[in-house]
Amino acid sequence: MFDTEQNKVRVIIADDSFIFRESIRTLLSQDPEISVVALASNGSEAFDLCCQHRPDIVIMDVRMPVCNGIEGTKLIKNHMPEVKVIMFTTFEDQDFITEAIKYGAEGYVLKDSGQDHIRMVIKSVYKGYPVFHKKALNSMIQSISESKTEKVKIDLSQAERQILKFVVEGKSNKQIGCLLRLSEGRIKNIISELFEKTNTFDRTQLAVFAVRNDLVD
Repeated sequence: MFDTEQNKVRVIIADDSFIFRESIRTLLSQDPEISVVALASNGSEAFDLCCQHRPDIVIMDVRMPVCNGIEGTKLIKNHMPEVKVIMFTTFEDQDFITEAIKYGAEGYVLKDSGQDHIRMVIKSVYKGYPVFHKKALNSMIQSISESKTEKVKIDLSQAERQILKFVVEGKSNKQIGCLLRLSEGRIKNIISELFEKTNTFDRTQLAVFAVRNDLVD
């Protein structure tokens, strides 16, 4: 439990809509585990505020003037890769989805998601578990499947394939362990081995690699 201000998840909200920024701030301020430290109206402002506040999470709108969310994500990730970015949008656009993931976004959800879901996404991404809205993930899979890149052949056990599937779905090690009746430590070790086998470094890269190479159904 985050019982002090210092231990709260520190969030910056970037959106060109004043009403949306304020509504999300009001929503998040009701959660004792989350602290909104700054508001931005475009990606460039979000980057400047990240330099100043060093937040844990940036909630980033896709379509913004001056500097959109994709460019803002690129700026932040190039200079502060430890800051996690969640893309928020009303547009289900394949190009935006794949670009956001390319530059390192850890989450992608629609603005009409429920309040509890938004808070869950923030806390999951903070803990290192990327979360993508189901519709967005389906679009990403379709876009990747249509690409002409050569697929990598890799031998995986049945358990490894099951775990990959759950990683793509955004499940935590604890959730995967419960589903497969394995310890959380065992799941962590298997995922570490999958990082090595696939030459990936985090769960988002691993999920994209699995989808791109048809390693999950």
